Amino acid sequence: MNALTDEQLRIIEDKLNHRPRKTLGFKTPSEVFFASFEHRAS
Repeated sequence: MNALTDEQLRIIEDKLNHRPRKTLGFKTPSEVFFASFEHRAS
């Protein structure tokens, strides 16, 4: 089995977290996650 390096995992994670999702109203998971913190701080 081929193991992935930490750098390869970071690249995959970044691509997944910054890809717009239809189920999120075409926002990225990262945008939705950080917006939840902004809402609590207000």
